Amino acid sequence: MPAAARRTRHVPSAKVTDETVVTTFSSDLLTPEEERELLTSFWDCKNELVRVLLRHFPDLRAVRPPLEPWPMAQFIRDNCTDRTREVLAVRRLHTRYVHYKHRLASANIRLAAHVAKRFRHHSLAYTDLLQEAVCGLMQAIDRFDVSHGTRLATYATWWIRQTLQIAVARQSHLVSLSPHHLQELGLLQQESEALAHGGKHLPTPQELATRTGSSLEHLNHLQTATRTPVSLNAVLDDDSDFKLTEAMPDTQTLTLHENNERQEALKFLMENLRPRERKVLDLRFGLTGSGTHSLRQIGHLLRISKERVRQIQNRALEKLKANAERVGWEPTLLLE
Repeated sequence: MPAAARRTRHVPSAKVTDETVVTTFSSDLLTPEEERELLTSFWDCKNELVRVLLRHFPDLRAVRPPLEPWPMAQFIRDNCTDRTREVLAVRRLHTRYVHYKHRLASANIRLAAHVAKRFRHHSLAYTDLLQEAVCGLMQAIDRFDVSHGTRLATYATWWIRQTLQIAVARQSHLVSLSPHHLQELGLLQQESEALAHGGKHLPTPQELATRTGSSLEHLNHLQTATRTPVSLNAVLDDDSDFKLTEAMPDTQTLTLHENNERQEALKFLMENLRPRERKVLDLRFGLTGSGTHSLRQIGHLLRISKERVRQIQNRALEKLKANAERVGWEPTLLLE
C-alpha cells in the first residue's frame, strides 16, 4: 500500500456542530514514524499552549511549570478553564492539544485492553479494569518525554500496570491496600507455592515470615486484611441447605428473653416489699415505664422529706438484695 494511502487511513473523521467539534478516532496502530510525528506535534502544541496561557494571563506566571511533560500537563489541566478558553488562541490550541492526546490514546487502546486482561483474576469487573487501564494510558501520554528513544507503548505499559495495581489494591479487598501491600501479597503467594511444592507440605506462618523477610505480626495482619469475606447466606455443607445464619445466635431474641426473666424476677422479689417501698423504687428507677424521678420529686409526690425517701429506698434495696441472695440470684442482675 502506498505511504500516502496508508496515512490517509489514520486521519480521523470530524464533523462540526455549531462551535463543538465531534471527532471519531481510528484505533489502527501507528507506525513508528507516524507516532514520532504525532508525539512531536503534541509536544509542540503543549509548549505553545503553556506560552499562550502565560502571555494572556500574567497572573499564571507565579505558577509557571518547568519545561517537563508532566508539570506542563498538570498546568494545562488546572488552568485551561472556561475563563481562559474565552481567548480564541487558547481555545484553538487546547482543541488541538486534546485532539493529539486522544489520537495517541485511541492508537494504544488495544494495549490498555491487553494489560487489563492480566488482572481479570481479581474481583474487579473487566469494564472497571479497562477504565482504569485507559486512565493509566492517558497519564503515560501526559508524562512521556518525546526526547526518549523508546516507543510510547513501552513506556505506557508500566503506567497502565501501576494504575491497575492501585485499583485492585483499593477495591479488591474490604480493607484498602497500597500497591506495596499488593506486591507483598504476590511475593507471599510465590513463596507459599514454592515451599508447598518443595517440601510437600503447607508452609507455616513462621516459615513464610522468614522467607519473605517480614515479621510474623505483619504477616498475620496482611492475611487477615485480605481474607475472603463469607456471605451470611452461604451453605455450610454442600449436602444440606443449612446456612450460616442458622448457626449464629439470635442476640436480639436472647436479649429480649433475658429482659423478660429479669422483669419476672424483680416482680417476684418486690412482692415481699411494703407498698410504699415498691412505690419509691418504681418512681426512682422507672420500673413500670413511668420514668425516673429524683429524690426531691418523689418526696413531693408522697408528701415526705427527701431524706425520708432516701431511707425508704436504701431499706428496700437491702431487702431486694437479701431476698435475691436467699433464692440464689445475682443481686446486680436485677437492676442492670
